[in-house]
Amino acid sequence: MMKKKLMTVFLACVLVLSMFGFAACGGGDDELEDTADVKVVKVWLHKSEAEPEGRIYRTIADMFNEKKLQTKDGRTIMMSLEFKNSSDALDSSINGELLGGGLPDIIAVDSPNITAYAAQEIILPLDDYLTDEVKNSYVDSVITQSTYNGSLYALSGMDAPGGLYYNKELLKSVGYTDADFGTIAKPWSWKDVEEAMDKLIAANKTYKIKLNLGFGGAEGCMYLYSPLVYSAGGQFTDSSEKAVGSLDSVASLNGLSMLESLYEQDGAKSWIYNGTNVNAFPGEEVAFEIYGPWLIDTIRKDYKEFQSKYDIMPFPVYESADGAKGTIQSPCGSWGFAVTRDTRDAYAAAQAVAFLTGVEASQLMYDSIGTFPTHKSLLDNEENFGGGAGKSLSDLLLQTGAPRPRIEKYPQLTTAFSDIVNYIKTAAGTSDYNLSKYASEKAKTVDR
Repeated sequence: MMKKKLMTVFLACVLVLSMFGFAACGGGDDELEDTADVKVVKVWLHKSEAEPEGRIYRTIADMFNEKKLQTKDGRTIMMSLEFKNSSDALDSSINGELLGGGLPDIIAVDSPNITAYAAQEIILPLDDYLTDEVKNSYVDSVITQSTYNGSLYALSGMDAPGGLYYNKELLKSVGYTDADFGTIAKPWSWKDVEEAMDKLIAANKTYKIKLNLGFGGAEGCMYLYSPLVYSAGGQFTDSSEKAVGSLDSVASLNGLSMLESLYEQDGAKSWIYNGTNVNAFPGEEVAFEIYGPWLIDTIRKDYKEFQSKYDIMPFPVYESADGAKGTIQSPCGSWGFAVTRDTRDAYAAAQAVAFLTGVEASQLMYDSIGTFPTHKSLLDNEENFGGGAGKSLSDLLLQTGAPRPRIEKYPQLTTAFSDIVNYIKTAAGTSDYNLSKYASEKAKTVDR
């Protein structure tokens, strides 16, 4: 325990030094060049160095360079960062270099895009350059999301498990006990959530749910709400990556009907929170919220008095008309790193990827910005995840994390799914509403 505390203090000191410009490696990245003694591994990032996450990557790069790892031919590996400032700018830079052979050694990649990059041979398999010990350190969802045709193409040092935040003190005021709340062994369904809100309404108490359907655009919709489809036994595509017959299947539509039910209720209930307060849950304006791990950090820092009042259940599961419940599927996934086809030293680049996403880097990300670690050893740590909401969410990631669909045409799929969810949001309950027909039309746009 003392060793971990000392490491945390060290990492914090390194971060502070980096934030004020005293980079451990000295000099700027443009001063790093290949020599007879040095191999420079260049990394393109989707962040700005002015952002907290960008500054952390600078700290991690400095830590890596201090270690002076060696290439196969005995040169010192040095990491050089280039901040592209946004994911769109990173994509444009990658696309601009696909034909010219000017990609860096490493690129940042969002988890659902790994399959497309691998299929297009933009990134390389890592299996030959990483030991089983290194790969086995990561949570299963990271490995699953990063695997294409049996090979591992990327790694991530942070994850974003999601679930149902609930005000347990409020629910206990209407008769619930700790034994009644949803667990991995006995999850709540969406119907259970509706029942709880009805009880709160009857007692004239706060009851609404914050769904965050506008979070992160189309990708945020897929991240948070793909479990609707999975929990009901549905799929987004078949084995040949066709959406027709899967995205619009009975099972997938059954899952989506859980969200539909919330929006079809009469105005007297108004179950959905439509306000603008991003902290409506810890501010006790709502009883429930569907979200990722960032809210834990917000509550810990800014709503200390609320910490004992809430917890996190699994994402609500599907429930059929006869009461049969579906499986727990938890939102997860985040940005990671991959080695590009243009690298001149795949071994050196792979070592840099392993460090960028390794235990030290993963812990630093968690300590600094609240993203969850991706290493089993860190999630099993009692100091950080021994109880409360952090423990609840880490268990969900370890046991129920459900990676987003892995197909080459993922951008088309995520747009189609977002359109379907927004159709439910805006049209459910209207006279011409037809979810089956609309989902079929959207499935066809994926297969074109």
